[in-house]
Amino acid sequence: MVDFEKFLNSITLEGYYDKQISHVQHLPKRNARYGELKTPLNKRLHLWLRNNDIQFWKHQAEAINSIMNGQNTVIVTSTASGKSLCYNLPVLNSLLNDEKTTALYIFPTKALARDQYLTLFKIMEDIKIKRTRLGIYDGSIDSSEKRQVLENANIIITNPFGLHLYLPWFKQKWYRICHNLKYIVLDEIHIYNGIFGSNFALLLRRLKRILEAFNVKPLWILSSATIKNSKAFAEKLIGEKVIVIEKDHSPSVEKKIILWDLPYDEASGKYRSSHQETKNVYITHLKSGIQTLTFTLSRKMAELQAIWTKESLFQIRDKIVSYRAGISKIKRREIESKLKRKEILGVSSTNALELGIDIGSLDAIICSGFPGTLSSFWQQVGRSGRGENLSIATLIPMQNPLDMFYVHNPDILFGPIQEEVLITLKNKYIIKNHLCCAAKEIPLTINDYKKFNVEDEVFFETCIEELIDESLLMKRGDKYYWKGDFFPNDKYGLSYLSSRSYKVILKSITKDQVLTTEDESYVFRDLHPGAVYLYEAETYLVGELDLIERIVYITKANVDFYTQSLKHTDITPIEVISQDTSKNIKKFFGNVKVEHEYYSFKVIDTLTQEIRARNPLVDLPVIEFETQSVWFLIPFEYQKELELAGHDLGGTIHAIEHAMIAIAPTLAQISRWDLGGISIDFDPVNQQPIIYIYDAYKGGIGISELLYHELNQLLGLTYKLIRSCKCTAPNGCPICILSSRCGSGNEPIDKMGALFLLKRLIEKI
Repeated sequence: MVDFEKFLNSITLEGYYDKQISHVQHLPKRNARYGELKTPLNKRLHLWLRNNDIQFWKHQAEAINSIMNGQNTVIVTSTASGKSLCYNLPVLNSLLNDEKTTALYIFPTKALARDQYLTLFKIMEDIKIKRTRLGIYDGSIDSSEKRQVLENANIIITNPFGLHLYLPWFKQKWYRICHNLKYIVLDEIHIYNGIFGSNFALLLRRLKRILEAFNVKPLWILSSATIKNSKAFAEKLIGEKVIVIEKDHSPSVEKKIILWDLPYDEASGKYRSSHQETKNVYITHLKSGIQTLTFTLSRKMAELQAIWTKESLFQIRDKIVSYRAGISKIKRREIESKLKRKEILGVSSTNALELGIDIGSLDAIICSGFPGTLSSFWQQVGRSGRGENLSIATLIPMQNPLDMFYVHNPDILFGPIQEEVLITLKNKYIIKNHLCCAAKEIPLTINDYKKFNVEDEVFFETCIEELIDESLLMKRGDKYYWKGDFFPNDKYGLSYLSSRSYKVILKSITKDQVLTTEDESYVFRDLHPGAVYLYEAETYLVGELDLIERIVYITKANVDFYTQSLKHTDITPIEVISQDTSKNIKKFFGNVKVEHEYYSFKVIDTLTQEIRARNPLVDLPVIEFETQSVWFLIPFEYQKELELAGHDLGGTIHAIEHAMIAIAPTLAQISRWDLGGISIDFDPVNQQPIIYIYDAYKGGIGISELLYHELNQLLGLTYKLIRSCKCTAPNGCPICILSSRCGSGNEPIDKMGALFLLKRLIEKI
């Protein structure tokens, strides 16, 4: 059992300790509450529950009752709260009562799919259901095994990327499965946000459209980590009404969450290295005999943390491992098994262990960097403390605004989740991609706009007409057929949004191979010549960018640096969709045209964050695209007050723009790089200073629309971010107002002016 006070004392005695513990949050023990099923399960399942001494927690009973009552159900409870049992038991119950029943399980990752396969396989083995009734169907399965799955399996496990490719063959090869489909299970739905989530939502509508041809309307069972507005998000994702079960009645041990502040050095004007702080805390955990899982943000850092701790703790080096994508399935299972048996004391991992993979009970978690969303943070924290004893979690921030903001503002970190999970069904580029795929699967009609949940029929018709003009669709009678000379399900991926994609080709001595495809909007930013490209936790260097053939050539590279591109940006309003000019701050939301000109990139040391070099980018064309933006005007009287107080107007609004973008992920599950911004100290049209914050994607994905409605809150959070930063430099630091991708090199910028103006804006809201 962990003695928390003794552990804290051991940290404070370490040479590296400099009052970094800024806050300790106490989460009390929660006792289990139990519930009963209203309808008895099949006798075999009932016997299995009794033999395994399983009692249903109240939320499990509520979920199973809801599902067995024929209601689409979403289970939104914490890690280790038994969500998989909520969907496995009703599905198995139906299968035992009707051997023709089929179910489709969709998991966001292959690793999670295989872990859940083993869990379900064990239950089916115990209740004497043939192993052939369960099968995985994805790109890692050979063709003969796939045939066996389609012929015999009742429960088919796949992933979104596989489903996207398989849909055209559902009417033929998947006939038996579709004809008898009673359940669709979507696990970890909080993963489906942004471009990926929007694509997935439209993919599900294509699936439903095919199932309608079989006159089949399956029941939907969804599970998620804790998210805001789970009902609204789930219904938007699948286009169906749902019942939400979100009150968690599973037992939870007492937990202490430590917020670890990075020391600030006044002389250098820098915060101490997050990676070195992680190493020190990790070693202290292991020296104290505390079984610890350290989450890192990259595969390289997972490996480095394992190397560093092994070097420092030579006597127990065999009990320290790294876990990440790329290691063999056998090795992964070995690590997971040894963790459960306490044969491993420390493991450093990417987020590969964040999702519902069963690794047993751990004493402690270290989050080396905030994982991007509060849902992921609580998923990681929930990996410890599954036994009876106290567990510990520590958040060590990276040197970026969001991480440090949460450490400096525990009331927000531990308060109600404010992040919206954003997807859009209105992006023309995404919709056109899926209409091409849908036409390949079943010919389209104009009335299909309802099936895609497109609110505007005229908009839907416009998309169809554009695809006809592009020679991708053709009309026969009242139907629209696929006409293109390529396979759309292969060309239009789920992780990007336009048809202007580039092939990413891995150069090899033996044979070049297509690694993936990327949208044009990412290519000039992340795949320019000289860029470091990260794909599935592997690192590559970009050698050549072929603009004519749309090909990026890369080579494998083990480097200790990363790159960031810089650009000039111009913006032009096209259409105002919403506006509020009734208050002091006049705000607008609408469509804009953005122009990007990439001119340079920085080479940055991974460990020290020092800039090693700045290199020019030449011969890259200007990127133009239409997107959505929120913008607001700075009243003249505030401008006058600001200048009388001795602050620089341009530097002030520039600082506010940067900080607004940096803090926006507290309101939506996004990266700050999903947004762009421009601040103009004198707009010739409005004759006032103006700040634009726009979606960094063609057509927009709903971020700026949310920020328009939440502008007051966004400005308040922006003020808190800048005020809580420890730096004293007049031009701020990367933790508050400096942006590594600022096209003007963060000039001019005025931290105190930003605080002055934000305070005035907030007072008048």
